[in-house]
Amino acid sequence: MAEPGIDKLFGMVDSKYRLTVVVAKRAQQLLRYRFKNTVLAPEERPKMRTLEGVFDDPNPVTWAMKELLTGRLVFGEGLLDEDRLQKELDKLYPVEAEGA
Repeated sequence: MAEPGIDKLFGMVDSKYRLTVVVAKRAQQLLRYRFKNTVLAPEERPKMRTLEGVFDDPNPVTWAMKELLTGRLVFGEGLLDEDRLQKELDKLYPVEAEGA
């Protein structure tokens, strides 16, 4: 069964390939900054149920798709250069060294 909202996501882009690229890049950003740069409010975050309880879903692709569905992310032509965006995000959300 398809995820709810997948038709809306397909309607936001001109091809499935572009949707894949946009979601993948956003998922990389979420992982790099350990989900601190999310646009989702705590109650909007994707959840997973386990035997221990309900927790935020650790899957960055799920988060990226949910973020796109909110309409708070902008993608396309004429946006801030990707390298410059990463520098700005690094200032806002310093990346901790691996193993620290």
